Amino acid sequence: MEAIYWVATLGSFEAAGSYLNVTQSTISKRIGELEGRFSAPLFDRSSRQSVLTSKGRDIRDIAEQMLRLNDRLTLTARTSNAPPFRFRLGVTDLVALSWLPELLATILERYPGISLEPEIDLTAGLLDRLTERKIDFVICPRITQHPQFVNMRLGEIELVWMCSPKIYSGTEVLTKEEMLRYPLLIQSAGSMLRPILHDVIDNPRLPFGKTISCNNMAALAELAAYGLGITILPKAFFSRYVEDGRLHVMKSEFELPKLEYFITYRNDYNGAFFEEIAEISRSLCDFTKHLKNSAA
Repeated sequence: MEAIYWVATLGSFEAAGSYLNVTQSTISKRIGELEGRFSAPLFDRSSRQSVLTSKGRDIRDIAEQMLRLNDRLTLTARTSNAPPFRFRLGVTDLVALSWLPELLATILERYPGISLEPEIDLTAGLLDRLTERKIDFVICPRITQHPQFVNMRLGEIELVWMCSPKIYSGTEVLTKEEMLRYPLLIQSAGSMLRPILHDVIDNPRLPFGKTISCNNMAALAELAAYGLGITILPKAFFSRYVEDGRLHVMKSEFELPKLEYFITYRNDYNGAFFEEIAEISRSLCDFTKHLKNSAA
């Protein structure tokens, strides 16, 4: 059932084998055994792609129903004897450096036989891999508007302008002219902040003459602390930098939006399991508390 479902869904025997962590020949054998039970072929062999026949589409629909029921049965049993399976979780660095360890520990406690494969990447990369079915579940600041995905709001983080006290250590609101004296240290394209901060970064009223792009927030904080320019960072996560006197929160007339986080996963037959992981994530997620702890 898994073989025909994933070959039909992913478009090839090779992709299905990669997803199920078995060889292509194993997938071919399973499909052959399944086809042996029916008088008509399940795949059109005249095409180079794995295209289902009319009979194959009927079997694929039945397979999906059976797999969804098996998913519900496994969750109901909740025993350590349940068969192990892979869970490929994608998160951004803010989650990885804060409450990801607690999330993984909770999942392992509840599902002892599970094989966890966490990945840390920029938002764009995570969503691309989710679309390509190379990961199963994503926690990031952007959603995918497509019926095959489920999106759940998780929480939000306050963003602030930051710089070294060498540049600014007062309490007055920085003027535009004062801000433009320095380079803008900002995350590179594909990061979670670029689309969120589009109205700030690409604001014609704030034309920074020089920018330095980087794909890592911790590196941006270090560059700012060194005095290379001003940057935009999550306030709670880098609060220790402020307490240590390495960074200063700037006041500016250019207000910043909140950084919202979402859970996104496919509405496949593992939906019941993903929904439970989403609820665990929501119960554990407290960006303010966890980010302060991790910054320490």
